[in-house]
Amino acid sequence: MDINELSPSEVFSYFQEICAIPHGSGNTGMIADYCLEFAKLHGLKARKDTSDNVVIFKAGSSGYEDCEPVILQGHLDMVCEKEPDCDIDMSVQSIKVCTDGKMVWADGTTLGADDGIAVAFILAVLASDTIAHPPIQAVLTSDEEIGMLGARDLDTSDLTAKRLINIDSESEGILYVSCAGGVRAECDIPVVYEDAADWVADGAIDVQNGSVCFEAKISGLAGGHSGVEIHKQHTNAIRLLASLLSHASGAADFRLVSLSGGGKENAIPKEAKAVVSVRSCDATTFEQSIKESEAVWMQEISATEPYAKIELEKTDIAADKVLDSKSTANVIYALWLSPDGVYKMSQEIKGMVQTSLNLGTAYLDADKLVYKYLIRSNTAAGKKLLLERVTTFAKHLSGKVVTMSDYPAWEYKSDSQLRKICVDSFTNVYGHEPEVTSIHAGLECGILAGKMPGVDMISFGPTLESVHTPDECMDAGSVERTWEYLLEILKSL
Repeated sequence: MDINELSPSEVFSYFQEICAIPHGSGNTGMIADYCLEFAKLHGLKARKDTSDNVVIFKAGSSGYEDCEPVILQGHLDMVCEKEPDCDIDMSVQSIKVCTDGKMVWADGTTLGADDGIAVAFILAVLASDTIAHPPIQAVLTSDEEIGMLGARDLDTSDLTAKRLINIDSESEGILYVSCAGGVRAECDIPVVYEDAADWVADGAIDVQNGSVCFEAKISGLAGGHSGVEIHKQHTNAIRLLASLLSHASGAADFRLVSLSGGGKENAIPKEAKAVVSVRSCDATTFEQSIKESEAVWMQEISATEPYAKIELEKTDIAADKVLDSKSTANVIYALWLSPDGVYKMSQEIKGMVQTSLNLGTAYLDADKLVYKYLIRSNTAAGKKLLLERVTTFAKHLSGKVVTMSDYPAWEYKSDSQLRKICVDSFTNVYGHEPEVTSIHAGLECGILAGKMPGVDMISFGPTLESVHTPDECMDAGSVERTWEYLLEILKSL
């Protein structure tokens, strides 16, 4: 079956054209030019900036000319991933779209329905002579998937609308009315190394006979997205490792040689490892202590971490340098007792995490322990307070905190008229009310809310599955229903 046979044909026709244009993050020039040419073809005012953002303006339809305008917003870029045996060069070639009439997918690659379907919806509205709608300001941003870079660079000086519909959600029937802001925080704690031989109390036992090195490894944890999955409270591998070492420090004399864990600040760490040098006379006690702690932890996390592994093995790694006693203690203290996970739940939206932080990565460097957080909050105050707590904790250990990638929250608006219209429109189309909630992750609405204070916003979209992977697919029926819903909103506006 051909995708153009699906309904609504005008939407899927534009989606097919979008899929034919390479538009991965960082490669949005061609899709931006396509949108600009589309505007020219339909006699619409438009502009493109140096970041490949495109803004298109259309007057209201007959009878709606004097209504308040609305912004329709989505992003132009997609995540380009493919199967190992796929020979498509996604930087220059089209993807192959497939459908069985119910689902839509790409052959061997990501589909890019995130957020190509939003662009298709918006172009179909702009191209129509029959759809009832108020004046439209279409905002198509670039490089959302790599840090919302287009939204950050967007010039909003000519955007006069006070209502914005973001079409970048992936579950039909859910209206998002708030999203988390975030800030990345790098904590640096100073450490001091000394010769491995010198830490032995009497200094007379040589290194080979006086100490033994062990490698402790954590693996097999569930991990997950540090925003939308933080409420699941999956075990953090870095903190688990630090807990094991903290317990052992009360029974055996040892020094840290190396430590590392995690991969990205926005992912809950699944793995961590450390090499420690233990006094030979304490080696057996050290092993026993780790096993005791392991038994406690495995019982504690068995329900949520069925594949967790804690391993301890002797290693031949040569330890010429080790952390001194104070530095070893400070590293363990910092990683085990610093804040992590859910900090506060929302008082307005039941079951929603309002403020959290994720200890995402940690490693020992030449003269410091470096550990990095992604702090999230759906309120500006929550983010500020949690950052202050992290900073105070680091200062207690004579450390410092450097922040980066700070972006604002899209805060919940208790008196949103747009939300009321969207809820009523949903009930008209579906026969029941939608789920109205917030997402504990970043949306472009957060960036745009910071640029356009007071703009009333909402986010929704059709059902997408396995986004950002070659298994990505889109529910065709959901697209049709979401299109009808969008038209009902525009008519009601």
